[in-house]
Amino acid sequence: MSNRVLSRARAFAAFSLAGLLAACTPGRIDYVHIESPYDAMQDHWAPYNSSLRADVTGNPFPIPQDDFNKIVNAAIQPNGFQPSAASAYRIRMIFNGQPTNGNYICGETGQTGSAPGHSNGDKITISAAYCRGSDTMTFLQGSVADVTGPNDPRLQQFLRMVTTQLFPLPTGVNDGCMFTLC
Repeated sequence: MSNRVLSRARAFAAFSLAGLLAACTPGRIDYVHIESPYDAMQDHWAPYNSSLRADVTGNPFPIPQDDFNKIVNAAIQPNGFQPSAASAYRIRMIFNGQPTNGNYICGETGQTGSAPGHSNGDKITISAAYCRGSDTMTFLQGSVADVTGPNDPRLQQFLRMVTTQLFPLPTGVNDGCMFTLC
């Protein structure tokens, strides 16, 4: 079999697997932007092997903001890691807030999210960014529906997916192939 056919077969298999996994994950990501200072070689593995820190604004549930912040911080952590206020990896998350973009989200101080208990019907919207200081490295917008409460596993899975999407793989390495066989 030629290298071209093998390459296409691998690409099809990877695309199929990605589609299958995406179908199992609650919620959706509508927009992703990567700023030029983002260093994928350095940062990509952070949501898998480092404590993370969520800077949360807004609260779609009628619980105290501090309680919701703790739930979000716990949900974004890799297995075996605890939230850390000293983490170099700050994730800025705005729930059910006004649309924003990567130019402003990391410099905002919390005035754009919804008040506790604010609902957009059955849908929770999120604007999120990986911030280095007040500089945005990556930014995304997404939503999840049919979440029954702050401890719903669908919300936990969605928040973890959002976090990992903020740390994309490097592009342009080995012509986009991440396997050594390419």
